[in-house]
Amino acid sequence: MDMNEIKEIFFQECEEQLAELESGLLRINDGDSDPETVNAVFRAVHSIKGGAGAFGLDDLVSFAHVFETTLDCVRSNKLQTSS
Repeated sequence: MDMNEIKEIFFQECEEQLAELESGLLRINDGDSDPETVNAVFRAVHSIKGGAGAFGLDDLVSFAHVFETTLDCVRSNKLQTSS
């Protein structure tokens, strides 16, 4: 397997992770306060960040890091998901 094939797999997995991310964010937006929903969103972002780092996609890594930090604040109740 060459690097292009591995990168293609990463992008396919990103599509799946983005679908999970979107689903979780929509549930949170609709008032879902289940901690597992936030954890699922965090895991999706974390997985994308890890793959992006492996391919030197530094802007995506930086964005995902900020996203993870925000989700950590939600998980520790320092930030609320609704007003």
